[in-house]
Amino acid sequence: MINLVLVDDEVNQINLIKDCVENYFPQIKILGTASSVPEAETLIRSTKPDLVFSDIDMPPYTGFDLLQRFEKIDFGVVFITGFDKYAVRAFEVAAVDYLVKPVTPEDLQRAIKKFEVEAERKRSAEMLQVLLHNHNISQKDEMHIALPKFSGFDVLKLKQVIHIRGEGNYSRFFLTDNTERLVTKQLGVYEKALTDFDFFRVHKSNMVNLAHVKSVSHNNGGEVIMSNGNTIEIARGRKEDFLLRLKPI
Repeated sequence: MINLVLVDDEVNQINLIKDCVENYFPQIKILGTASSVPEAETLIRSTKPDLVFSDIDMPPYTGFDLLQRFEKIDFGVVFITGFDKYAVRAFEVAAVDYLVKPVTPEDLQRAIKKFEVEAERKRSAEMLQVLLHNHNISQKDEMHIALPKFSGFDVLKLKQVIHIRGEGNYSRFFLTDNTERLVTKQLGVYEKALTDFDFFRVHKSNMVNLAHVKSVSHNNGGEVIMSNGNTIEIARGRKEDFLLRLKPI
C-alpha cells in the first residue's frame, strides 16, 4: 500500500486526481489533501506519506517552498505543472518526475509505477536536492545536473560538462576531469533541458557547452575545438545560429 498526499490549490484538479486514484489504483491510499503550502506541511508532518503529488504554482507559495520546509525529504514527490517549458526543463535537468496538466490516468500510472520500483524511491531524495539547489542559485555555471546510469545517478556541475555526444538511445558526456559518462537518455532530451544554460547542439550527434569552446575553425565547412582538445563538426545549417550564440560568451 502506498500512502499518498495531494497538494493543489485548484479543487477541480484535486478531485480529478482523487477520482483517478480511487478508480484505477487500489494499491494507493489517499491520506489527505491540502490546498496551500502551510496546510500541506502540517498534513505531511502528521501523516508521514510515502508519496506527495504537489502543484508548483500555489500563490503566494510554490511547491519548492513546500519542500524547503523539511530538513529531510523522506517521501517521494511528483510535481504537477501547467505547460511551462522552463519548469519542465528544470525537472529534466534534475531527473525529478513531473506531470503536466491536465493529468490523465495514464500519466498517474507512469508516475506510480516508477515510484513502486524500490531503486527509484532510494534515489528520489537526492534528485529533489538537485532540483532545489538549482532553484536557489542564480549562476548558471553552479547548476547541477543528475545523469541517470544503469544503477543510479551521477550528480555533476554543468560547468564540468565539456560536450555531449549522442549515441543512439544513449548520450556520452565528456567531462573536465578527462572522464566520460554514458547516460541512458537520448541527446534530444538534453537539447531541450540545457539550451537555456549555454549549451548548443552544433550537429545532430553533438551538443557543446559554449563556455568550453576554445576556438572555431572553418575547415571542412566548420569545426569547433573544445577545451579538452576534441574537434567537433558544425552542421552547415546550424553554423550561423551557433556563431550568434557564441558571441556573448
